[in-house]
Amino acid sequence: MVVKTSTARRTKEARRLLAEDWIAAALDTLAVSGVDAVRVESLARDLSVTKGSFYWHFADRSALLSAMLGSWRRRATLAIIERLERTEESPRDRLRGLIRLPFASSRSAKGANLELAIRLWAKRDAAAAAAVEEVDQQRLAYLVSLLRQLGLADEGARMRAYVTYAYIIAEGLVSRPDSAGLAETCERWLIGA
Repeated sequence: MVVKTSTARRTKEARRLLAEDWIAAALDTLAVSGVDAVRVESLARDLSVTKGSFYWHFADRSALLSAMLGSWRRRATLAIIERLERTEESPRDRLRGLIRLPFASSRSAKGANLELAIRLWAKRDAAAAAAVEEVDQQRLAYLVSLLRQLGLADEGARMRAYVTYAYIIAEGLVSRPDSAGLAETCERWLIGA
């Protein structure tokens, strides 16, 4: 006797998630609901798979949380710096691109929500705090390097980098549709143009 399975069941069973799928779903959950909502069972339910799929990729929830921090660091810092460095743009234009990140696309609001969620998580978790510290240092170092290329001395470059970084983070959190004029004024002041 041949036992037939439904097409939906075969499709569901045939669907193999990658670790990146779990990480992306977990980051989405983190951005919307915070780190406490990142749970294996709820992620599996959201992804329409069993928990076994999770444990194929991760030893436990802590491993997922660590992978999430690594993914955020790569996507929200390293990939942006690498993309800017591959361009033929001047240091001023690369700096301008960074300052415009909060307005760059519809994904900017999602990125700002994730940034805030990770920073809130870092207030109570040592691993998240270490990741945020590392990211902050990398981002600030890149800003300092761009400002030095524009001719600012070390102290001036460090101070301007800090203010610029604080602006980028804050603008991502408080950005309003009518803030274009203010953003242009801030950009001119921050770049010194």
